[in-house]
This record gives sequence, C-alpha cells and structure tokens, in this order.
Amino acid sequence: MSLTQIAQIAKLDHTDKQTLDILALYENQIISWLNSKEFQTGHWGPYVPLLNPDSLDYAFLHPFHAWTLNLPLKHYDFVAFGSKFSGLDTARGYLLACDAHGISHAGSSSCESYMSFYQNLLIYADMKEKDEISSIYLLLDDFVLDNDANKLYSLIDASLALHVVRDPISALCASLCASKLSADFVFDESSDLQAALQSPNSDINSHLSNIKELYHDGFMFKLLSPSMKNLCLKEYSDFDSAHAFATTCEIASTLGLKAPQNGSFFNGDPQSFAGILPLKIQVNTELCLYLTSVYDTQFGIYKDSDISPAFTLAHHSMRAQLAKPDDALTLLKNKELFAKTKELVELASKKVLELKISPNINEAEILEFLLTHDDTRKLAKSVLDQHLMLLKQLAPALVQSFSRYQAFELLCAKDI
Repeated sequence: MSLTQIAQIAKLDHTDKQTLDILALYENQIISWLNSKEFQTGHWGPYVPLLNPDSLDYAFLHPFHAWTLNLPLKHYDFVAFGSKFSGLDTARGYLLACDAHGISHAGSSSCESYMSFYQNLLIYADMKEKDEISSIYLLLDDFVLDNDANKLYSLIDASLALHVVRDPISALCASLCASKLSADFVFDESSDLQAALQSPNSDINSHLSNIKELYHDGFMFKLLSPSMKNLCLKEYSDFDSAHAFATTCEIASTLGLKAPQNGSFFNGDPQSFAGILPLKIQVNTELCLYLTSVYDTQFGIYKDSDISPAFTLAHHSMRAQLAKPDDALTLLKNKELFAKTKELVELASKKVLELKISPNINEAEILEFLLTHDDTRKLAKSVLDQHLMLLKQLAPALVQSFSRYQAFELLCAKDI
C-alpha cells in the first residue's frame, strides 16, 4: 500500500508534500492498522482514522499530525451546541454547578479549531484525572465554515449532546443590543466604563448574515447528526430564574453529570455582566488580576487564583482572580500594594454594577423593519429556513411556540 493510496483512503490531498511526509512517519503503523480485523469490522465515519484511536496516547502526538491522521477528538463527556444568544451561554454558566466545564475553540479554520480542542482537552483531561473537575464538554457555539468543516465535525462524537435554542427573532434582538467593552480594555482608577462601552453594529443584514455565530443550527445539526444518539433539547426560557435549577437538574440526570445543589448560585443570571466581565485590572506593571463572576467558565477552574474573600465586591456573583496565582504571596508581603489592589478591585466592581445598558431596539421594531424592507425580509427568510430546518422536524411544537418567529412567518406570506 503506497502513501498515495493511504491518502486517498483517508480523503487527504495525495499531492500535498507535507501530508505525505506525515504519513511516512507512521507508514508501518498505518498499514498494520488498516489491515487489522478491528479496522475492517469497525464502524467509521467518512474520515477513517489512520491509527487506532483507542490504543494511542494523544499526549504524545502532535495535534497537526492527529488532524492529518483523522483521529477523532476524545477525553470529553458530551457536546453542547447552539447559536450565540440562544441561551447556551446561560446554560454554560449553570453547568458549573454540576462541575461540568466547557472547552471552546480558538481558531478561524477547521484545522486550527481541531488543534485548539485537542490541546485543551489534554489539559482538562489531566485535571479530571486528578479529580479537580468532574465533567468536560465541547462547546460548539461558533460554526466553522470552510472546506474542511465536514471533516472537523465528523471527528467530533456527538452521541451525547445538549442543544439550546431560542426564538430567532429574539436572538436577533439580543445580538443587536449586545454592548460590550473592547477585548483589550484595561481598568484603572480613571476608567469611565460607561463611555468605554461599545454599541453593536446596528445593520440588521450583517447580523442575519452572521452564520458563524448567530444562525448556524441547521448546518451544525446536520454535520453532527450522524453520531447523535441522545439529545437533550432545551429552550432559552428553561433557564430563567424560576426554572434554572430544575432545568439544570434534568440536564445533569440526562447527561450523567454531578447533581447540582440548590442555593444562591441559581439566584443570579449568568449573563447579567455579559460583555463586561471578565474585566482586566492592571495594578502595576507586574500585578494583574481579573474581575469575573462565579458563572465564568474561563476562570472557574482556576481555584488557586481566586482571592475574592479578600475584597468586598459589589455583587454576590462577582469574584476576583489573579492572573498569576503566585502573586498572592506578593500581596501578603506588601501591605501598601494590597491596599491599592483592594481599592482598585472594589472600585471596578462598583462601577460595573452601576453601568446602564439600554436596549437599542425591541422585537416589535425588528418585525416592523422586516415588514417594510423587502430585501432584508427575504434574506431573513432564507437564513432562518436553514437555521430551523431540522428543529422543525425534531420539535415542531417548540418552533410553533416561537411567537416572534411565527409573526415573522406571517410577514413572509406576502412574498409567496
């Protein structure tokens, strides 16, 4: 069996030198695996693994090699998917009560996303092995749409999945009203948070065309569905304050997670400081910390850096975490530095709580805009048909309950 033949079996570019060089490194192992009874009788997806994933230690394999060899991602318990502003971010916050931690990807391409997942899964798997966390899941809230998207999502096992959905007109409204601080904003004593808030793009067409973040459920559902066996479907309103605890308990039972305990954790809204926290606070050139919240999954696993008890924060859900845990000793030794840090952190928490964020638009105004703008309405119709195509089959009654979307469908009747 030649390297070219191996590449063709794996749907790889057999004319690419880098690909062939990587295959050459594992040539004997690949041929042995492809000729084995285990491979011949296995049920593989369209992108067959060129090595036995069950016998490999992923820690000793370069992520790009793993991508080239079509190795499925592993070391996670389930996947959670849904578009931005669907309620998935809220669910993500409440899942911390089950000690379930989500891993998102950092990458603009399928290959980069795979490698990001791969590396972070190894880190989180080590933490789980040490009993520092209980469960791991892949968070799929950004859709990667390139020539390798089919490969990326086929290497993700979605046999156990959580899917969170929302009336798409309400999601559009939330997207249009999502003010935030810039990613590089740093707080100091002279900061004016209100003035620093950035308003979102008000162009409805650009939000409707944002398949990467907003309207990709149909595409992603279709790509994940071949491996999907047990789906836990939840809607935005399932996570309001009256239902959040019961919903999280049900999710935990369905997905086999640690049962949450009722308490103040469920009295707060994980999205109340969205776009504002985490807030970077630079005390001096050496000392940096972040004002974040109990619902922030990015910082939730780093318990060693949490120094919240040292401060009086303006809201019970806020927490303060050091960028470097070792700086705690520096603060203990330097009373003047600690006093300055305490003053700055408490000021930041107060200013965050005082922020006033007013909605730019409401759902009724969006529907009125769609009524009077034919091209935008037709764009919305095309996008939302894709977005909801599988949900309409899976849960038609749920789609019928989306009152704003149903009102939009009535507007579209004039286009038939």
